[in-house]
Amino acid sequence: MSLKKIAQAVSLAFCISVSAAPIYSAYAATPQSVIPAHARADKISTPASVLGYELGEWHARPEQLTSYYQLLATQSPRVKVRVVGYSHESRPILNVIITSEKNHQRLSEIEAARGRGESDTPLVVYLGYSVHGNEPSGANAAPAVAWHLASSIDKSVSEMLERTVIVIDPMLNPDGLARFANWANSNRGQTLVSDPNTLEHREGWPSGRGNHYWFDLNRDWLWLQHPESRAHVATFQTWRPHVFGDFHEQGTDATYFFQPGVPTRTHPLTPANNQSLTEAIAKFHAQALDARGELYFSREAFDDFYYGKGSTYPDLQGSVGILFEQASSRGHIQDSRNGLLKFDHTIANQITTSLSTIQAADAIRDQLISHQKNFYDEAKKMAQADPNRAMLFAAEGNPARLRDFSNLLKQHGIAVHQVKGSVTVNGQRYDARNAIAVPLNQRQSRLLEGITELRTQFKDNTFYDVSAWSVTKAYDLASAKSAADVIGDPVQDLPKASLKAESNIAYAFSWVNDDAAPLLAELSQTGLRLRTVTKPMRVQTTEGSKDLGIGSIVIPVAMQSTSAANVAEIVRKATANHSVEVLALSSGAGSTGVDLGSASLKTVERPRVAVLTGQGLDSTSVGELWHWLDTHLRLPATMLSTDRLASTQLERYTHIVMSDGSYRLSDEANKNIERFVKQGGVIIGVEGALNWASNQSYLQTKLVKGDAGKKSDADKAEDKKAKEGRLAYKDQDANAAKDLVAGVIFETEIDRSHPIAAGIPRDILPVFRGQADVYKLEGDRYGTVAAYTSSPVLSGYASAENAKRIAGSAAITAQRVGSGSVILASAALGFRSGWLGSRRVLENALFFGKAFEKARAEGDEAHED
Repeated sequence: MSLKKIAQAVSLAFCISVSAAPIYSAYAATPQSVIPAHARADKISTPASVLGYELGEWHARPEQLTSYYQLLATQSPRVKVRVVGYSHESRPILNVIITSEKNHQRLSEIEAARGRGESDTPLVVYLGYSVHGNEPSGANAAPAVAWHLASSIDKSVSEMLERTVIVIDPMLNPDGLARFANWANSNRGQTLVSDPNTLEHREGWPSGRGNHYWFDLNRDWLWLQHPESRAHVATFQTWRPHVFGDFHEQGTDATYFFQPGVPTRTHPLTPANNQSLTEAIAKFHAQALDARGELYFSREAFDDFYYGKGSTYPDLQGSVGILFEQASSRGHIQDSRNGLLKFDHTIANQITTSLSTIQAADAIRDQLISHQKNFYDEAKKMAQADPNRAMLFAAEGNPARLRDFSNLLKQHGIAVHQVKGSVTVNGQRYDARNAIAVPLNQRQSRLLEGITELRTQFKDNTFYDVSAWSVTKAYDLASAKSAADVIGDPVQDLPKASLKAESNIAYAFSWVNDDAAPLLAELSQTGLRLRTVTKPMRVQTTEGSKDLGIGSIVIPVAMQSTSAANVAEIVRKATANHSVEVLALSSGAGSTGVDLGSASLKTVERPRVAVLTGQGLDSTSVGELWHWLDTHLRLPATMLSTDRLASTQLERYTHIVMSDGSYRLSDEANKNIERFVKQGGVIIGVEGALNWASNQSYLQTKLVKGDAGKKSDADKAEDKKAKEGRLAYKDQDANAAKDLVAGVIFETEIDRSHPIAAGIPRDILPVFRGQADVYKLEGDRYGTVAAYTSSPVLSGYASAENAKRIAGSAAITAQRVGSGSVILASAALGFRSGWLGSRRVLENALFFGKAFEKARAEGDEAHED
C-alpha cells in the first residue's frame, strides 16, 4: 500500500481524552493501513523504499531490517543505532535509540545517570519486538514506529522526544525471525492462500519460535544462557526504563491482548502500584484500538507471575512491563473465526499499541518516575530494617559454580562480594574459599528476593508458565542470611588453572568443580586413555596427600601411546582453558582406599553423541541438550531425526540422548535401539522419554499411572464426591490445574555412592519437573540413583495429591542392559540450561554411563574365579 493512499485514510486515534497532548496528530485507521500518516521530513526514507515492498507484503528478514535502521541513523539526528551483541548465528543485536537531537548530544550523561538510578532524567521507554521469531508482526512493525518518530515534524512528537528516550530492540530474536521469514516467504505464492492447512501456515519442526538452539528466549531473561538475552538485560540495566513493551502474537482466532493479565495471577512481590500504572496505560491502548475499530481483551488468560519473562522481569525493578499479544496470521493471510486476518493488519495493530505506549508514558510520566523512585526508596528502607546484612551462598570445592552464579547476579545489576572472615550458619561454613556474600542493602535487593525465593502457597493455582524458579536451588547452592559483617571486597574473576608439576605416574583432578566436565570433554578428544574413580581413594601427589572422590579423573601416564612429555603437554594445554586444579601423582599406591591399578577405576571413552530430533519431540528440550553439549562441553553432537533411526548404523555412536516429547518409533527403529544398547551403547533420556522406555520389554522402567501409593478412605470419599457431584462451570480451569505439575522444584534424595551421582555435594539434590507421571525401576534395588523425598515440594504449585504420588518415586535411574546402559530421569535435568546442579547428572551419564556394575541376582557370588 502506497504512502499516498495511507495518508488519505486519516483518523484522530490519539486525540483521546486521557491525554492532554497526543504524540502525533493523525493516523491511518483502516485495517489495511500500516504506517501512520503525519507531517514529516521528506528526507527520511520510508521502510518500503529500503525493503522494496510495503510492510506486510513479505516477511522482512533481519538483514533487511538492520540495513534500514542503519540508514535511518544517517538521515535523522534523532536516531542512533548501537550494536549491543551478536546472536548465535552472528546477526547483530541492535538498540535503536530515538530522542531529541539535544538529548543525543548528552546521551552518555543521561545513560550514566540512569545507571546510577537518578530520577531527574528523561523518561525512558524500552520497546522489544518478536522475542519469538514466528511472531513476526512486532519486528515488522518496529521500522514503521522508528520511521514515524524519526521523521515526524509534528510539535507533539518533537516535544515528547525532548522529555523521553525511546530504546527500540527491533528484533529480540533475529535467528528465529530469519528462520520463520524464510519459511513464510518461500511457501508464499503470488496468489495468497488463506487456508490454514496450506504449507505456509504449517511451519516445519523446529519452528522459528526459538533461537538458534530452539530456546524460548522469553524464558531466558532470568537465566541469561544466550547472547540475545544477555544483550537485552544489559540494555535494561543500562537504561533502567520506566516502561517496557513486550510485543508478541497469539492464536489466529484470538483478537488483541494487552496487560493487565489475570489479577489473581500477579506475583505477590510485585507492588500494587505497578498494576495500577498498567491499568492506567491500558486505557490508552483501549482508546487507540477503539479508534481503529479493533477488538481486544485484557485481565484474562495471561499473567504477571514468572520473573524470567520480558513483561514481568521489569516489575521487580521499579519499571512497568507490559505484554502485548496480537492474533497471528502466521503467514501473509489466514482464515480465522473473525474473518480474514492479514499480515499488514497485525502489523498495524502493533504499531498502534507501540505508539499508545509512548503516548501513555508521556502522559503519566510524573507517576512513572515517582513509582520507580519510591520502589527503590522502599527497598532501601526494607533492607535497613532487616537485621541481616547479607545473603550467603556456598559451593564447597566448586569455584566455577560460584563464578557462574556471581556472573549471573552481576548481569542483573546485583552487587556480589567476597566473604570477609568466616561464619557458620545452620552447620554450613561460609568463607572466602567456598562462598560469596550478597549485600541486602543494595538497589536490586527486591530482585534478589524475587529470583531466590521459595514459595508453595498461591492465591491462584493456574500458571501461564512455571510456578517456581529459585536460582539458588537451580545452582544447588547452600544459602543463608547473616547478620554478621561478612561483606568483603567485590568478587573478582576466577583465574584459570595451570599444571604445577609433571609426573611419570599419573595426573588426576576432582569431579566436583563444574569446569571438570568441559576439561574432561576436551581431554577425551585428544586420544589419551582416561579413567574415573568409582571408589574413594587417597593418593600421593607432588603437593602432598589428596583425596579423590567418586568421579575424579585419572590420566595414567604409563598406559598412554605417547611419551610422558607429550602427555604433560596435552594436559597442560587443556588445563589452561579451565579453573580445575590438576594434580601430578607421585605414586600409584593409595594411602587409603584402592590403588591406581584397581579394576574399580573405569574407562572413560570418547563420547560420540546422537541427539534425537524430529516431529513429536519438544524442540526446547532438544535444544537444551544440544546447547549443553555444544556450548558447555564443546562436543560434536549429531542431530539425528527419529525418522532415520531404523536405517542408521547406530554403532557409529556411544550415546543416544532422548529429550522430552512423544516417541512414536517404528518397530524397526526400536529394534535398532535395542541392539545399540545391548552391544554397549548408552541411552540418556529425560521426562517424556520415560514413556518410550516403559514400553520396551527389555528395560525395567515402568511408568505408574494413577496413584503411587494407597489412598486414605477420606481421599477416596473426596474422589467419589468429585466424580458424582455437580461442579461449578467457572471452576473447571482451577480444577484442571490440580492435575498438573506447574513447573515445580522438587527435593530428591540421591545415592552419592553411585557413579551417576558423582560430584553432587550433598545427599539432597533439587530438580525441576513439569509433569505428574511417576515411575519405578523393577527388579534392580541398586539402580535408583535418586528418589523424591517424603515431602518433595520445595517451591511451586503441585496439588497435595500429586505431591503425595510423587513422594518416594524414582527421580533418576541407571540400569545396565547387555553391555550398555540406560539412564533416565523424570526431571528436566538441564532445564533452560540454568539448572547447573542437576545438569551434573547429565554429565555423569555421558562420561560414566557404563562405570557402574550390573546388579547381581540374589545368591550371586561377589567375585568370579
